[in-house]
Amino acid sequence: MDELTADAAITLGGWDARCAVTLAVASAGDIAAALVNTNGDGAVIELDQYERDAAGHWNEIGSGSAGDAGSSWSPRLTAAWGRTDSLASVEIEYLGSRRRVIASAAGWWLFIAPATPNHRALPSVIAPLS
Repeated sequence: MDELTADAAITLGGWDARCAVTLAVASAGDIAAALVNTNGDGAVIELDQYERDAAGHWNEIGSGSAGDAGSSWSPRLTAAWGRTDSLASVEIEYLGSRRRVIASAAGWWLFIAPATPNHRALPSVIAPLS
């Protein structure tokens, strides 16, 4: 099955494709998320969440203000995001495991994982690595 794309994130989120820019996309099985600069000027960054249905189609399940960095929990997924150097590696710790994500050419990165029932179990940044 296909991963969520930057273009699909804009379309599914209902954003205006003439100005919205997808900054980062992450998928983990049947869940995905995207950071979207909704008006293209960097003033409003949203974290959109998606779930794949039985037919393999992505559907938006939530959206909220993200800002330049942070973490979030929803019943379906947990996320962490931020900015660093272009193509830098960022080390994340979640549920006792360390994982790495690579920032985009613009420096944005996004990590997601299935959520646990504990809303306090959030991923945390260990270190941005170059």
